[in-house]
Amino acid sequence: MNETITLLSNKFDTLVSSNFLGFDEVAALKDQMGVYVIFEGEQILYVGKTNKFHVRFGTDLKHESTHTFVRKIIKSGRFKDRHEVVQFLRNECKIKIGVCNSNREAEALEGIAILILEPVLNKN
Repeated sequence: MNETITLLSNKFDTLVSSNFLGFDEVAALKDQMGVYVIFEGEQILYVGKTNKFHVRFGTDLKHESTHTFVRKIIKSGRFKDRHEVVQFLRNECKIKIGVCNSNREAEALEGIAILILEPVLNKN
C-alpha cells in the first residue's frame, strides 16, 4: 500500500510541476495515457483523464456530445458552441499532463488531482 501512495504522490507532483503545453502539442501525443489539467491563466478549469491524448485532444474535445468539459463550458454560458470552445482551448488555454502506465493509475491520479486542485468545471 505504501508503494502505491508513493507512486501516486510522485505522479501528482510530476503533473503539477510539469511544463505547460499547448492544445496541439497535447493532441500530437500518440498512444500515451494519463491525466490533463486545463488552465485559463492561473485558474484551473478542468482535470480529466484519457486513454490516448491524441484522441481526446484530436477528436473528443471538439464535440460537446463526446466530452464533459465541452458540455459544461457551453452550459456555463461563456460560449455558444463547440467551435468557440475549441478556439478558446487552442488560443487561450494551457495544459499540463501526467503520463500514466495504466487506466487504474490514471483514474486514481485524476481523482486526487480533482480533490486537491478543485477545478472550476469538475465541481458541476
